[in-house]
Amino acid sequence: MASQTQVCLIAEPRPCTSCQLACWVHLSLKHKKEQEKIEKEQEKREKEQERAQKRENFVDNLQDNFKDNFKDDEGQAHESKLTFEDSVIEKIASIACQEVPGVLDMKGGFFSGISEQFGGRSLTKGISADVGEKEAAIDASIILEYGYSAPKVFEELKRNIAQSVGQMTGLKVVEVNVRVDDVMTKKEYEIKRRNTRNEDSNYEQESSLR
Repeated sequence: MASQTQVCLIAEPRPCTSCQLACWVHLSLKHKKEQEKIEKEQEKREKEQERAQKRENFVDNLQDNFKDNFKDDEGQAHESKLTFEDSVIEKIASIACQEVPGVLDMKGGFFSGISEQFGGRSLTKGISADVGEKEAAIDASIILEYGYSAPKVFEELKRNIAQSVGQMTGLKVVEVNVRVDDVMTKKEYEIKRRNTRNEDSNYEQESSLR
């Protein structure tokens, strides 16, 4: 009678030709290795989660410390602010006005020799500004060039003032009031300006002789 050949159910790492006990031991070892591998992977995930939690806690602590540093004794948070002197807005608005065709000058643009001695031609003459934290209102008095349409010049002044002040300061110009203080031809304006310079020159000469 032919002997029966025993077939091993395990193909790794090599066919087992021993008894069932050897097969059981082999399976036990393989299961143990797989279990150890699972445990190591679990331990690795737990460590990664722990490190991530530590990083999150560190960031939260930094943010809390940053907020605490910007609180005064009463617990009120400090606020950073950007503010402007009225004269700064007035100067920007004055330059913006004189960029508009039809505006010969601002009211008070002609100076006496005494004014010239103390700083020359003021860029804020003819302009007044009411400046808040976020908004500004502008009043302007101009010398209009003869032949130009006052309403069209007015519209262009509003646009140019609001744009210049807004771009340079971030303030919103909510109101622009323009007063036409005088009307002159270009030639008349140049003559008056020349006469003013001559008066200034004579004043300086007289002052030097004293």
